[in-house]
Amino acid sequence: MTKVTLEIPDELMSRINTKQESLQDIFIKAVEKYLETEKPNITKTRTWELCGSLEIPHPESQFIVEDQEAGKSTNYAEHIDKILY
Repeated sequence: MTKVTLEIPDELMSRINTKQESLQDIFIKAVEKYLETEKPNITKTRTWELCGSLEIPHPESQFIVEDQEAGKSTNYAEHIDKILY
């Protein structure tokens, strides 16, 4: 098992102390729940951030894709052979 050092605000710690479970158990459950519910999001990566800083002023409509989370973007990379050749 790995040891973790946390700084917890006094107010939150006093609320935790009123619970029957140990801080370790509460923390493990919280991390497990987070890992179960958190979906990977490519738009939160550094690569996406860098690519997002580039803009295609007039993208062709056939290369525009729409994602519920990311909004509109282009997929030129998926069609790079068609574009280059």
